[in-house]
Amino acid sequence: MIPRRPVRHVFSRHVFIRTALVLALMLGLLATGGLTAAADPDPKRPDPFPSETGPIRPDATRMGPAAEDPIRDLGPPISSLTVMEGAIGRTPDGRDVVYAVPAGENAQLNVVDLHTRQLIHALPLTGAAGAWAIVVAPDGSLYVGTYPNAHLYRYDPGTGTVTDLGQPIPGESVIYGLTADPNGNVYAGTYPTAHAFKYDPSNGQVTDYGSLDPVQQYARSTVYDPDHNKLFVGISTPNARLLRIDVETRQVDDITPPGTTAKDFIDLDYAGGRIFANASSRLVVVDAVTGEQIKFTDAATGTQVMDYSLAARGVSAAGPGGVYFTTSTLALTHYDLDTNTVGPVSPPYTLTRGASIGYGWVTENGQQVLYGLAGNYSGGTFRYDPQAGTLAQWSSPFQYVPVALMHALADPSTGKVFVNAYLNGSTSVYDPATGKSTVTTRQGQVEDWAWDNTGKMYVGIYPYGRLSLWDPNAPASPTNPKEIFSLVDSHHQNRPVSVKPAGNRVYVGTTPAYGEYGGALTVYDVPTGAFTVYRNLVADQTISSLLPVGAGLWAGSSIEGGQGTEPVATEAHLIKVDPSTGAVLTDVVPVPGAASINELIIGPDGNLWGLADGIVFVVNPTTGALLRQIPIFSGRAGANDGALQWRDGYLYGVTAGRLFVVDSLGGTSTVLRDHGLNRLTQTPDGTYYTLLRPDGWTNPTNLASYTAPVDGCPQSDLRATVWTGNIDSHVVNRHVTYGCTLTDVLPDASADWPSHSAYVRAVDKKARELESAGTLQRWEGVLIRIAAARSNVGQ
Repeated sequence: MIPRRPVRHVFSRHVFIRTALVLALMLGLLATGGLTAAADPDPKRPDPFPSETGPIRPDATRMGPAAEDPIRDLGPPISSLTVMEGAIGRTPDGRDVVYAVPAGENAQLNVVDLHTRQLIHALPLTGAAGAWAIVVAPDGSLYVGTYPNAHLYRYDPGTGTVTDLGQPIPGESVIYGLTADPNGNVYAGTYPTAHAFKYDPSNGQVTDYGSLDPVQQYARSTVYDPDHNKLFVGISTPNARLLRIDVETRQVDDITPPGTTAKDFIDLDYAGGRIFANASSRLVVVDAVTGEQIKFTDAATGTQVMDYSLAARGVSAAGPGGVYFTTSTLALTHYDLDTNTVGPVSPPYTLTRGASIGYGWVTENGQQVLYGLAGNYSGGTFRYDPQAGTLAQWSSPFQYVPVALMHALADPSTGKVFVNAYLNGSTSVYDPATGKSTVTTRQGQVEDWAWDNTGKMYVGIYPYGRLSLWDPNAPASPTNPKEIFSLVDSHHQNRPVSVKPAGNRVYVGTTPAYGEYGGALTVYDVPTGAFTVYRNLVADQTISSLLPVGAGLWAGSSIEGGQGTEPVATEAHLIKVDPSTGAVLTDVVPVPGAASINELIIGPDGNLWGLADGIVFVVNPTTGALLRQIPIFSGRAGANDGALQWRDGYLYGVTAGRLFVVDSLGGTSTVLRDHGLNRLTQTPDGTYYTLLRPDGWTNPTNLASYTAPVDGCPQSDLRATVWTGNIDSHVVNRHVTYGCTLTDVLPDASADWPSHSAYVRAVDKKARELESAGTLQRWEGVLIRIAAARSNVGQ
């Protein structure tokens, strides 16, 4: 007879749990003396944002109109002066004046007396944030073309009033290159559909010459030729085109000089039958009739040249000695129309406040004297007398205004907040201890910046795709900030929208240059100073976010190309890159249809968390496999719009103007403010700082702060399930109050317990309290008690 083998009962984990549950419930009946009502299968969890301890929790997606604003407005940290272009005019009472429109919300036309140097008027241009176009008509009226509303305004110097003439071309956002004819008609170009138009002040009619290029978006400059009744228009980018329009017949001829490599014609001017073009910071001269590019003589060398250094808003009108401008060295220079020769004025002069941005001839004692503006940021003004050979320079009292802000970054050691201005490029430091801001080194327009481990800052700057290293604690000097590289000429990259130092490397993600497709990842090696550029890692897309993980690198893309292009890609990608070779190891689309992955960050769970437009996603940092999606809002965001910051289990972020928070355990999101914000940075004390757009304004001009609720349990246990010492209860861990997880509120398993039974009794007591409060279901409490009993705590 064959002996029987003993029977082995194999229980699954679920069978064991069910058996244990029945046993524990029976023990519970003995302890309590009877049955209780069954628990709700979907228990109500305590609100982690109670109004009495923190900001009022909004509804699912928007803050209601009656909700208290959680944001504290700290006011504008930078009041500065940014002037794109100026003009010289004369009032009917004989005052010579200089006109300028300092950039700022609800921009104002400033009128300053050239001789008394006093501000006469500061008149609002309602709805405008600045002006790229300004011209004085023959009758003395001043016309201003603005952005972002693309309106035309007329100033009457006799009455001192401004009239809003509306938007000449519906749907445009910028007016460029105003010019006038002898009859007082004014002409200009537009963005983003490259129209040219004429405005007739006699009847208020607009003549639209149409969109002049099917691809390029900028009609960047215009000039009227009074000798031939033609309008010249410069088209940009990526390839500069010079067009000539017959204003009567509307015939358009392309007279772009053959072989030109310029990407834009920034400015156009007319004198003596010639068109003077600022072609990508080079002076190019074109015959207005034949369209041929004219050679001229460089006075310094005596040789014939096709172009010449030009750093100015074009050239002046013709006067004694020809037309005038400044070079890249800010040398005051003239082009002699009689001899076709260009060279410095004599004696030589340099404009100390910047390049010339506006000109006008004023008659004094029967002779013509050149007045002009110099430099975008100082109100620099100059007077040059070509007969006497004298130059005077000063600053006109234009009004400083709060400027649009671009970026904010907290100092992790001091808690001060660095803020950078859009366009203007000024940098200010806000000190929370005093509530005061101090303007410091002008960086240029910061697209992204980050601290290294030595207290210095790597700064990505537009234009030119520059990376600089700045020591804020050292005096400004020619080497502080120090330019490390510039990518626009060599690699056609323009905006460094993501800068991430890691170890001995700095990773930079960029948008391509104007009119280009295909952003790049640049890897800068700090010890050697060498850098390598990997372009088109995601075809036709910008590299908009970066996250070093170990020896590898994750990068998020944006479908955007360079400015002046329309996207050809359809959705953003998340890629894993070998930074030593540029090889793409993994390529996934975590949020199908998203236009941009704006931020990447490692979570407390060790996974990679990202922000794609209005959705937070979570992926495996090894494989890129999608784990979760958490919606914030429906819609798209740009490549430089978004920020994420962790705070003990809560992910705070900003996207498309919204401040939000995600409970990393519960996977739920709450919008704390639904409009008006950009960027997010956190100081060591846990305060968040962001940039605020006041209601009704176009751009953020103010610094603001947000104080999160007090964290009741710092250094929370954020594991996905509740653990009792070395045993996993398999109960889902979650926040039960703000900052405190279910594991946090249970008895501390790491404490010095006198015995194992003491710990088990303490867990049982707390579980009963949580069950009574509705925080814990009975079956969950049973599993936690069993885990505590099985643990080695107190043994």
